[in-house]
Amino acid sequence: MFPLPEPLIIDSDVPTPFLYPRSKNYPLTESWENGGVALSDPSEDLTKYVWQAWTDGMTIAVKRADLDAYNVVLMDSNITEIDLTFDQNMRPCITYVADGISKLYWYDAQQAKQVIDEYPLITNPRVSLDDKRRFNVANSDIIFAYQREDKLCYRVQRERFTVERVLATNPKKRLLWRIGMGSSNRFLFYWR
Repeated sequence: MFPLPEPLIIDSDVPTPFLYPRSKNYPLTESWENGGVALSDPSEDLTKYVWQAWTDGMTIAVKRADLDAYNVVLMDSNITEIDLTFDQNMRPCITYVADGISKLYWYDAQQAKQVIDEYPLITNPRVSLDDKRRFNVANSDIIFAYQREDKLCYRVQRERFTVERVLATNPKKRLLWRIGMGSSNRFLFYWR
């Protein structure tokens, strides 16, 4: 069961447009996402500001795009891919690949702290809060999508990312490039 109706899986060279800033062209060592006014501050709409995350291979930093100040969120080694989203309380949720291992950095409400889970058998991890619009934040969920062998899989925040579901097979073994809401208000998974 997917939390939103009818996700769209794009397997072409011309993707359906993602909403800005996911529609930007950026490398796997950067991520752009909409969010609120400040980290851990959900007082303003989660679509109001643009945020950027990036890595230098050892650290992952996050900043609001219109400000100079940034926060180093975490450190690891040989980071080659990152993807950023925020939970409903504007806490960062970041998936990344370090030393060839996919990892998920997220706020675990049961432990009341940020945690890092490792997923050694997956590739191309991506995250996105499915619906950031204020009226739907209470029903929204972070989608953690990735490839496992020739399958497109996902897990959701409300299940603490413990249940894997297979969404599709990927016979061409293309790279899961991006996920997020599209301009048609459908959640998109884009293979490239």
